[in-house]
Amino acid sequence: MTTTANSYRGVVAGLGASWVKALSEPPLQALAERILTPSAAQKQEVGADPSGRPENMPPAVLVGRAAAALGHHGLTARQRVRAQQVIHYGFGAALGSAYLAAASRWAVVTRGRGVPAGLAMYAGTHGSLLPALGVQRPPWRLAPAAVVWELTSHAVFGTALEAMRRVLRG
Repeated sequence: MTTTANSYRGVVAGLGASWVKALSEPPLQALAERILTPSAAQKQEVGADPSGRPENMPPAVLVGRAAAALGHHGLTARQRVRAQQVIHYGFGAALGSAYLAAASRWAVVTRGRGVPAGLAMYAGTHGSLLPALGVQRPPWRLAPAAVVWELTSHAVFGTALEAMRRVLRG
């Protein structure tokens, strides 16, 4: 398979996995919150409530901060959520390409049906980069329900990414 074909397949796989992740989040959030009920204050934290406060999810917060830094104050919640979708799917497409490139080179990447890759993506974003940027609290300081559903949705992303890779490899 050529590098270009693998890149296109990676984009498709990443977009598909991002869609599956987005579909999984509401039921995962509801289940996690039934078991580990967050307080009202915990639901206000960045990244804690995509169903009730999508404008307070990390990509939307980053867009708002970037716009403010560029002198564009006053982005509406709707504008931030729309930009968040572009970031979500763009990041997924890029991760899909990286995953397929790595999987074509090192078979070990595909072990665990993509779950380790999804968990690594969580660790690299919510577990480290976002807290380092001051966007989101580290997982050990967030509501347990938020950590559970977000971590699980990343595992779902990794699983969907691997499933898409298998379907698209031909």
